[in-house]
Amino acid sequence: MMVLTGDAALRSLLGDLQGLRFDREEKSSELEILLDYLELVAVAAGEKPAHLQGQGMRSRSFMRGIDGVAAAHGLLAMYTPPVPTHYHRPPHYDARFFEWERERERESLAREGQVLWVYRDRDLERAIRAAAQGETDVAEVLGYPACCVRENSELGIRLSEARVRGYQTQYGAKDAADFIRLAKEDARVKIPPSEMPRFRHVFDYVQFSPCRECAESSSSPAAEINWAMKRLATRLSPTFQRAIEKVAKAVATARKHKNRR
Repeated sequence: MMVLTGDAALRSLLGDLQGLRFDREEKSSELEILLDYLELVAVAAGEKPAHLQGQGMRSRSFMRGIDGVAAAHGLLAMYTPPVPTHYHRPPHYDARFFEWERERERESLAREGQVLWVYRDRDLERAIRAAAQGETDVAEVLGYPACCVRENSELGIRLSEARVRGYQTQYGAKDAADFIRLAKEDARVKIPPSEMPRFRHVFDYVQFSPCRECAESSSSPAAEINWAMKRLATRLSPTFQRAIEKVAKAVATARKHKNRR
């Protein structure tokens, strides 16, 4: 089935998505739901390569509904295991502990349900499988700026390194066996505020955290994607666009109050 990309077809897709019935308790973030709708329409419009559903906050009923709507509108869908962490570099600590961490993550992900990819170009399937196996990052398949994906990967690695330093300085850990034991015990580590990752939330219409350079520039790759998604939302329905803006402001206000505590 051919994907129709005219405004009427895109509005029809949005209407069908908005009409889905699913377990809201499993998908409680209203902003995430609205942006999921927007991303799926962006895929149909050819403005985004693929949409990933179910990584993190997962609702099986929501995924089933999206799968059905996507098929009805000519989009393709693929189920894979959850996407493992992609490391653009190995962390600076014992390689044996690093491999243990990766195996632990693989075992944990194997116990979870599958995630859903929605896309329109069948040629993207190889890249989706590579990302789903952790061989590559998700920048290409999700249309995220590579700089933002890389920085967020780096922040995660630095947090892991800070945790291992905590094992050493706060528990006297010496080697991989000590690190593994402490990780199994879920030993708490005090990490200095300066070493805690700072994820930025400056754009209302995207679901990725921009890197520092993108967050500080109105003409950055992340900012351009944000404006493109806002334009699409407005084109689809000014009411839909205002709903995203309203919820995004409420989330930002709640986040500021939380950070002040």
